[in-house]
Amino acid sequence: MGKYSFMEYNELTKWHRAYIENAYIELETGKTQRQLDALEIETTGRNVLDVGCGPGNHLIALSAGKPKLLVGVDIDERFLTTGRSKIDELTTPSSTLPSLICASLPTLPFADSTFDLVTCFLVMPHVPDDKIALSELARVLKPGGMLAISGHGLGFPLRYLKRFRLKPLQMYVASLIYRCTGKKLIRNTLQNDKKICKLLNSIGLTVDVLHHNKRVFGCVSTYWIGATKVETYSEMSPKATQ
Repeated sequence: MGKYSFMEYNELTKWHRAYIENAYIELETGKTQRQLDALEIETTGRNVLDVGCGPGNHLIALSAGKPKLLVGVDIDERFLTTGRSKIDELTTPSSTLPSLICASLPTLPFADSTFDLVTCFLVMPHVPDDKIALSELARVLKPGGMLAISGHGLGFPLRYLKRFRLKPLQMYVASLIYRCTGKKLIRNTLQNDKKICKLLNSIGLTVDVLHHNKRVFGCVSTYWIGATKVETYSEMSPKATQ
């Protein structure tokens, strides 16, 4: 990975630096592209949105397919600053240059049915409400368009028991609270991928692809889902039926 300027690097937290480094290692080793390929993602000539784009590694991979429009949004300006620098450095002249915007779920600054493809990787564990977030992603997706998402299952924290003794416990407590109360009082909850699929079906999307990176003690670590929008958002929206 290329080096940051001294000022930019020191404005990032230790967590930011580790996240960015890992993201671009995954891009350089081809892992990012393999994730897209596993979901059967096609970008050529399409309007594409990456929600929670972080430092832009998925945007760079998506840009190679020459989408008509490519937009990345993230809530963290530090990721966007790094993303702009890395995108300028790593995209080829023939690739589609992404636009980066500071925004986040559950309110996206786009009109209904704007995008043919919406990706949202490892964001679901952090959103306040799963159904509201998924409904917003579906709102900006065109009928027949694809939503590609990923998140963490119950097996994910088990990979880090030795390194982070308290964090796995925090994630399980957060997930239990959300399951019992419907509120995400602590960030980074874990999801049951089958329930996520049911939520997608309930808002008018059909699940086409579901796979898991790995299982830990029989529990899903990370899930990846590709789903197609089969109804217009106005038909799915509760406001439309009131």
